[in-house]
Amino acid sequence: MQSKEKILISFGERVRKLRKERCLSQEQLAFRADLHRTYIGMIERAEKNITLVNIEKIAVALNVALSTLFNAEEKRKFSGHFINEEVLIHAGLTSDILNKAISYAHDILDDIDEKLLNVKLGRISQLVELANLSSMIGNILGAGIEKFSNGKLKRNKPHKFPDILAVDKDCHDIEIKIALEKNKPKGHLAKAGYYLTFRYVLIDEAGGYQHDARGKIAEIWEARFGYLEESHFNLSNTDGDSGKTAVINKDGMSSLNVVYFKSENCPYSVKSPTYKLYQNLINNN
Repeated sequence: MQSKEKILISFGERVRKLRKERCLSQEQLAFRADLHRTYIGMIERAEKNITLVNIEKIAVALNVALSTLFNAEEKRKFSGHFINEEVLIHAGLTSDILNKAISYAHDILDDIDEKLLNVKLGRISQLVELANLSSMIGNILGAGIEKFSNGKLKRNKPHKFPDILAVDKDCHDIEIKIALEKNKPKGHLAKAGYYLTFRYVLIDEAGGYQHDARGKIAEIWEARFGYLEESHFNLSNTDGDSGKTAVINKDGMSSLNVVYFKSENCPYSVKSPTYKLYQNLINNN
């Protein structure tokens, strides 16, 4: 009889193999199975003693018989809301491109975490400063946008403004900015142009966000898009900064259109005016 550990390892490897054969990300499989992407990752790493109910969900999502999951011979739930797509189309973006880019970023971060966990180093959020993690997420999202734009958009060279260059004449150059939780995105330049901002939180391994304690897994909870003027930035040059810092100010954030929102991981209180604004935007779309 196999040990419990060997059974979990064998099952996790089988799920991973079947998922990759179908060109599914962990997030896409999780969505199909009505499970969270982190749960799928834990199953594939043999960290979770999965229930029979969830085994059946995964089998249905993979379109295989239950027995196939145990035949060794033969890596998040996505529930965000996309709104205001008309403002995206103006620059060559769509909700589908953003959807795929966000899933792409989550999947790559999960793969990085998996490799780090396998050698017992912890997750990427535990190894790098959050400012560096934000930069990494921005670069991965930029790569995803290029990948899924059907050749209409491409990434610029590293450390060049803007991050995304228009290839198609009907598109626009786009700068990407990233921030943690409720922070306003910032950079070193205050330049007019189209901006795509993302904000993320650190969720726990069960896929939940705790307001009083950060988790270890990065997940996008908001995206905004629009045109910013130089006046939409507050400039500072404080001691310790590597040059001037340009932070999108309150007016700038208000001028950007919310195009993606995931309510269950929103860092704002459900009673706050900001949270209610998000809900109203969803209800009116």
